[in-house]
Amino acid sequence: MENANIENLLFDYFSGNLSEAEEKELLQWLESDESHSKIFSEMTDWWAIAHVPLFVSDMKSDFEKHFGNLNTTVLQNKVSSKIGLWSKIAASILILISIGTFSFYMGKNSVKEEMAYFETVTPMGTRSKVILPDHSVVWVNAGSSLKYSKDFNQKEREVLLEGEAYFEVQPNHSKPFIVKAEMLDIQVLGTHFNVKAYRDEQLMDVSLVSGKVNIHLNDDDHKSKKVVLAPNRMFSFNKENKCVKIVEIKGDDSYAWTNGHLKFTEQPFSEIVRDLERKFNVNISIDSESLQNEIFSGSFSPEYSLNEILREVDMEHKYTWKRNGNEIVIRDKYK
Repeated sequence: MENANIENLLFDYFSGNLSEAEEKELLQWLESDESHSKIFSEMTDWWAIAHVPLFVSDMKSDFEKHFGNLNTTVLQNKVSSKIGLWSKIAASILILISIGTFSFYMGKNSVKEEMAYFETVTPMGTRSKVILPDHSVVWVNAGSSLKYSKDFNQKEREVLLEGEAYFEVQPNHSKPFIVKAEMLDIQVLGTHFNVKAYRDEQLMDVSLVSGKVNIHLNDDDHKSKKVVLAPNRMFSFNKENKCVKIVEIKGDDSYAWTNGHLKFTEQPFSEIVRDLERKFNVNISIDSESLQNEIFSGSFSPEYSLNEILREVDMEHKYTWKRNGNEIVIRDKYK
């Protein structure tokens, strides 16, 4: 294939405009040489950093500027030199406009899978904002991932979530929006809701802010269980005892984390500590039986440091904590 044709195929792929026939053509090129697959993977990293969804302007001219006259040698050199540069540029833009988020796409290992899905992975200590092809907006919390097909919004709207995300879904009655999260399938038409489904946590929660959601449990004990959730209600499923609860909440509190706030309502500290670990990118060990089960309610603005939050929690001065790098151990003060 001519270099110009390869360049056009690659650009159309990254901008989401690749036809089925062109996809086969590109796949053939990728599989024809191992170096092509390596270059494609490097380009995926570059594109993700340079084109965070919030800052896309003139992608075509930018692509041609950095990958014009495409050939494997030139491409490989350009990709290597541009990844670091665009990392700094993207980071500078993010800091300047105070978004405080970092979004990137991570492809799968095989070329076919890499071409089939986009995945946003949010590291600990950050949060990401993703704008889907249907213009729905998703905030992805720390330690979470959101995956969706490159064909998203063509035949269906389906995303796979691990962790926590807040969704602002664009209405489309012909294409319901479906979130798959471990044992939950959540179907909506156009609404705002939060899903918290970390694999290492006992509870899975769906909190509705506005609209309506249909929740289907895929657990063996609840295969036929379907729940319709109303606004300002939270569906909670306990993976250990298989118990389902629906409780009244203040819907706005469920997505306070998207603005850097932390809000707790009658939660044991053993659960609160997970949110603190993700927000501040630390590991917290609780060497105190009383603190493990102590119940707290509170609200903390983004300006609060971890030490300030712990001091608020320890109003009665019963505990002490020591930090070594990212490791924090909390103990009874007079143990």
